[in-house]
Amino acid sequence: MNVARQVLSGISPKPSIFSQGNKNLYQVLSVLPDHGVGSRVVPTKFLNNPSLNDSYYEITKVNLKPGLSHGRAWGVKVVKGRTMEHGKPVEIRNGLKYKWKLYSS
Repeated sequence: MNVARQVLSGISPKPSIFSQGNKNLYQVLSVLPDHGVGSRVVPTKFLNNPSLNDSYYEITKVNLKPGLSHGRAWGVKVVKGRTMEHGKPVEIRNGLKYKWKLYSS
């Protein structure tokens, strides 16, 4: 019993992709109810830029591929508190390129 405990204590568990802070858009949406429809998400490049305060996407539609880390998403873009494109949902580009987080105002 002690030998097994020593062996297992030396093995560090591989971190899950969902426990890491750097997630693409589809990984963030895949763990939310209804794949995140109705939620607000923001790329970290918006968070790191003080001139883009109060900028985010409100998710309206999501199509995830079977692995839940790729797909397509649409949402209403809000920049500096103003709705873009007259409130019409647009496809969210660069979902894999940037790291994304849930938006909290």
